[in-house]
Amino acid sequence: MKGDLHYEVVLDPSGRAYQVYFTDAVREDLPASIASSVSVTIKRPKESDETISLAIDDAGESWIGRGREVTDPGKTTATVAFTIAQERYSIDIPFVVPAGQRATKASPRP
Repeated sequence: MKGDLHYEVVLDPSGRAYQVYFTDAVREDLPASIASSVSVTIKRPKESDETISLAIDDAGESWIGRGREVTDPGKTTATVAFTIAQERYSIDIPFVVPAGQRATKASPRP
């Protein structure tokens, strides 16, 4: 939450569907265009950070993007950043796998 602005972040361990949604103080949906320059930076252990620039979805409801698979979400964090009312905001959050989903371990290559 940033002031009266609420945001929801969806982190997908497959890397195929990162999303950020915005709502107001009473949790009414806001158009994605309320924000700009939305990104998610994935910080994996012993790897370079991966910054994913998100784009507004076709319905104009959320920001979406794709990245690489996260094989160890328990040791991974994400930084969510956006600009709202000409003010840059960012927050670090743990990479939490949604209930019902499993992170997959990469198989060693022969």
